[in-house]
Amino acid sequence: MTSTIRQIDFNAAPLIVSILNGEIEAAPEVIDTRVTLEAHEVACDAAYRKGFQDANESLTQQILEQRLEVSQLQDVLFKSLAEQSSTLAQQVSQILPELVMDIARRVMVGMEPDHATVKRIVEETLSEIAPGSVDVEVMLHPNDLALVSGIEKDFDQKYPGIKLSSDPELIPGDCRARSRFGMIDARIFTKLQNVGRSLK
Repeated sequence: MTSTIRQIDFNAAPLIVSILNGEIEAAPEVIDTRVTLEAHEVACDAAYRKGFQDANESLTQQILEQRLEVSQLQDVLFKSLAEQSSTLAQQVSQILPELVMDIARRVMVGMEPDHATVKRIVEETLSEIAPGSVDVEVMLHPNDLALVSGIEKDFDQKYPGIKLSSDPELIPGDCRARSRFGMIDARIFTKLQNVGRSLK
């Protein structure tokens, strides 16, 4: 039987003695950093949930900020529209009376009233004079007077001695009446002025 002679490395002996005596620290213990598959999946799921929550919170914040910005823009827009509407209303209120007057003048130019229209104009003018007034004179355009010639008798009971006369300075559709209380101006131009004032 052959015996095996072990060769001793005497150079290593001092190192071993130093380790045993605590002069040299032993190698640090190796930590096992491996994780199980289950732990890995749990960690991934937690990271996913956290990422989803963070993203959701960030998106919610952005939506709130955008809503606030849109709300502020709406406020500015509505305020601007209100100011413009007020300005436009003022402009219209200034222009409208003139516009109505101009339209009415154009419509009245060349108007030839008939018998019924002239009679109604006379009635409206006389309605401003108290019944029973005497010496009432109604002035009309010559053509209008010719249309209602003889209607004095229709008003004579209410206005004794009423007289219809011609006034060439009037235009068709105009009427003026004189009584002891003063003059009533029922000309078209005067009526248009009254309408214009009421629109302002």
